Amino acid sequence: MKRLLSEVYLHLIAGVIALGILGISAHTLWMDRLGTWQEAERSSHNMLTTITRDLENNIELLDLSLKGAIEGLRHRGFHKLSPDLQYRMLFDRAVSASFMGSLLLLDKNGDLIADAGPIIASRSLNVSDREYFKVHKENNHLGLHVSRPYRSKAPHGDLSIGISRRLSDPDGAFAGVAMGSIALSTINQRFQNLSLGPLGAINLFRSDGVLLTRYPYDESQIDQNLGGSPHVQRLLREKSGTFDSVSPIDGVHRIISFERLDRYPMVLTVALSVEEVFSAWERKALVLSLVTLVLCCAVVGLTFLFQRELKRRTRAETKLRRIARTDDLTGLPNRRAFRETFEREWRQAIRSGSTLSLLYIDADYFKSFNDRYGHGRGDEVLRAIAGTLDGSIRRPRDIAARYGGEEFAIILPETDLAGALMIADRIRQTISAMALVHEGSPYQCVTVSIGAASERAPRGGERNTLLEAADQALYLAKAAGRNCVRSPGESIRSHQAA
Repeated sequence: MKRLLSEVYLHLIAGVIALGILGISAHTLWMDRLGTWQEAERSSHNMLTTITRDLENNIELLDLSLKGAIEGLRHRGFHKLSPDLQYRMLFDRAVSASFMGSLLLLDKNGDLIADAGPIIASRSLNVSDREYFKVHKENNHLGLHVSRPYRSKAPHGDLSIGISRRLSDPDGAFAGVAMGSIALSTINQRFQNLSLGPLGAINLFRSDGVLLTRYPYDESQIDQNLGGSPHVQRLLREKSGTFDSVSPIDGVHRIISFERLDRYPMVLTVALSVEEVFSAWERKALVLSLVTLVLCCAVVGLTFLFQRELKRRTRAETKLRRIARTDDLTGLPNRRAFRETFEREWRQAIRSGSTLSLLYIDADYFKSFNDRYGHGRGDEVLRAIAGTLDGSIRRPRDIAARYGGEEFAIILPETDLAGALMIADRIRQTISAMALVHEGSPYQCVTVSIGAASERAPRGGERNTLLEAADQALYLAKAAGRNCVRSPGESIRSHQAA
């Protein structure tokens, strides 16, 4: 006997040692992986912050150049000045805009008024077909607009994006456009010295999901509208953040840090390849896993024994927990389970701002039924009612519970009062249609009264308000003659059986 006990203790100790080894190894690997992930997040975020500030500053200088040109053009004595002074008034600020490829002033027909090139003879140019011209012509209140990538009309022109503002005459009518271009190659030059890894990427999106440019540069990927991608929708929906996702552009799994530019309709992302970030960690994990495997082989058989016993105990505990939360008579969740579920759904309703509905169901004249037909028949009626309630709810989160005695409750998450009343009345009609004889009832059959209440849970709101509202509604249903459905504050509304 003692030997048997010693073997059992030895087996248990062996199992604990094996699990301890596995636990320590797993914890070490997990913490190292978490540290690697966090370091990658910090690296991409720091890189993103630097690039974003640089991009914002350069676009701001270009925007100031546009505003300066617009102000100069509006000056009363502008047309009386010499060409040299006109040029200076329009384009003095453009000198500091290092991002600028060209700065154009265009009239309402799209013809060139002036540009920031040499003062000598103006170029003949019409851009009425460009997106940046059309969008300002059609919209009075657009402000600064970022165009889709376009190719310059000059021979061998580079792909560029246009930063533009509307020109208006004194009456507010469309008078043309001021536009500064940025060559994509100029933007991408800022990214060349960054250490991203072979699969790393930097993306610049417009606020509608159009890909303006990308590093490493691939012209075939530029100007895609990716606004329908869940990946890009998150970038456009939030101000900034970090997450991991598979790129809709090239299918690479990356850690992505993103930030929306404060004053301009663009979103910048810095993305590091998950495969590259974890390559060193994976090698370390492989070595540690092999060492752990060797150590565990000596105790694996005893570990299985320990795990089998643990599973048996777990199954027993699970069964006990299930029994403790289930009503023996009806098989429905009991009052304790109802309370736990209600607490959870109330908190969820607060977080999501959704509506939570509650039904209280009470069997009418049930004491009279028990007195007349006996408790055995009464138990059968309660089981029949429970089956009807359980069959009337279809969504996974809906729950019907026995609240106590002849009382039941149904929790309906994300359901408004109209929906709750519809379900309640269907339950009432179904139970009445079962025609369970009850001569002690004025309806001559088993019926139920139902109170329905619904509330959009406010933050800091008391859950008891919904419970009390449903209880009040049940009281109203009983006061109205039973076999009906009522909601809080409702007077007499006919839900009764004919």
